[in-house]
Amino acid sequence: MLRSSWLCGLWPLLFVCAGAPGPAPGGKVLVMPVDGSHWLSMKLLVRELAARGHEILVLVPETSILLQGSDKEPYETQSFSVPYTATQLAESTKWLKENVFYPRPPLAEISTNLGFLLNFTGTQVKGCEALLYNAELMEGLRSRGFQLLLTDPFLPCGSIIADALALPAVYFLRGMPCGLDTLALQCPSPPSYVPRFRSGSTDRMGFLERVNNFVMSGVELQLCRVMYASFDELAARFLGRQVTYRELLGQGAIWLLRYDFTFEYPRPIMPNMVFIGGINCVKGSGLSAELEEFVEGSGEHGIVVFTLGSMVASMPKEKADIFFSAFSRIPQRVRKNIGLITQEES
Repeated sequence: MLRSSWLCGLWPLLFVCAGAPGPAPGGKVLVMPVDGSHWLSMKLLVRELAARGHEILVLVPETSILLQGSDKEPYETQSFSVPYTATQLAESTKWLKENVFYPRPPLAEISTNLGFLLNFTGTQVKGCEALLYNAELMEGLRSRGFQLLLTDPFLPCGSIIADALALPAVYFLRGMPCGLDTLALQCPSPPSYVPRFRSGSTDRMGFLERVNNFVMSGVELQLCRVMYASFDELAARFLGRQVTYRELLGQGAIWLLRYDFTFEYPRPIMPNMVFIGGINCVKGSGLSAELEEFVEGSGEHGIVVFTLGSMVASMPKEKADIFFSAFSRIPQRVRKNIGLITQEES
């Protein structure tokens, strides 16, 4: 009797288990990255998506800075030819690196770099055009049945591809030139409160600072029109309708923002904007014997770890000497990771 009642009670549970969904199948994701340090950030996300069972295809130009195919990666790559050499690519990005270490007054900086900016965008437009008009490649992408496109919107090629293939675009970014992201999504960003890029102001501005910020916002808009004009023409020509990059951006399905809201100026955001600050923080692992010895020998003052990004090779010696001089005056032991070189000092 007891066994019979136990079996009767088990039947509802079996029905529930039978109706429960099984493991979700992985999706098909097309990735159009931006070269350089932008790719280093996105690469972590791409690897994780592949590790979770998604089918990933990354589009890689044959000539690049950091983008390259590898059989050791858990994702697939598809290379495409571009009409520029490695030397031409390096020359078009040289000014970006130099601009970091030789800052000028904002307005002077804009006028000085306008020619370099046009050279940079011209090179990128040529690469994007070579991809879009590669009929065999585009048809192959269409036939793969991708479900979404992951891209960095710093350059518009991914947005154009998403529109051409009728794929929802997922944007992965830290920010965009000229606040184009807020403009595309119609997020309020008043110049009386939100300081413009490299204006040197904070959210507590006096009258003259607000006037300067207002002027900078107007200059930024003009700069963006110049920067993306060639892409606007390419998008309209390839898609067969009058459309601008700003309009394509506004169609983004999800915006993954690589920063934390607590470090930004309070402002309205749209429901499809998701803050993922900290996604690039790698889980800690045990110290090597050499590094552990270095840390243990630091005494009560501890250590300082000084590391720089992908533009360190362009740092002038006089700039580096400023850092090294400062390190020599503190009691902590210093470990400097500069490019591929690691130096230790007491």
